[in-house]
Amino acid sequence: MDCQPKKLNRFDKESEDTILKYMNEWIDSGNPNRKPFAILSTRIPYTPKQISHYWANKLNPRLCLNKNIPFSNDEKEFIFKWVKQHLKTSNKKVPWKTLQTKILEDFGKLRAQNDIKNLWNIHKKKLDRW
Repeated sequence: MDCQPKKLNRFDKESEDTILKYMNEWIDSGNPNRKPFAILSTRIPYTPKQISHYWANKLNPRLCLNKNIPFSNDEKEFIFKWVKQHLKTSNKKVPWKTLQTKILEDFGKLRAQNDIKNLWNIHKKKLDRW
């Protein structure tokens, strides 16, 4: 298989299967290798960053995807307050991965970073209109 990175982000079924198989083995083995996405990028034609994002937002079987399980009102309020607080105290970008971990700790749901970001951006647009 040609392992040059693709320009498009569309993952084919074979690549998805390769990612799922490798990541399940990686998790079961206790994570001895700290760079699973770099290793995967030598097996499939995507960059480590592309693979990491795809895993974190689509493939991870632990994810509660918004299309399947919508955000509860408590989760929404938590996200809005957390992001507002972060923006007040820091002029840096919002660390969505950190927020994802906080939601998992507080609500027991692993949410996709893109779903969290999308929820915030929709909320922000509504606030900007007022």
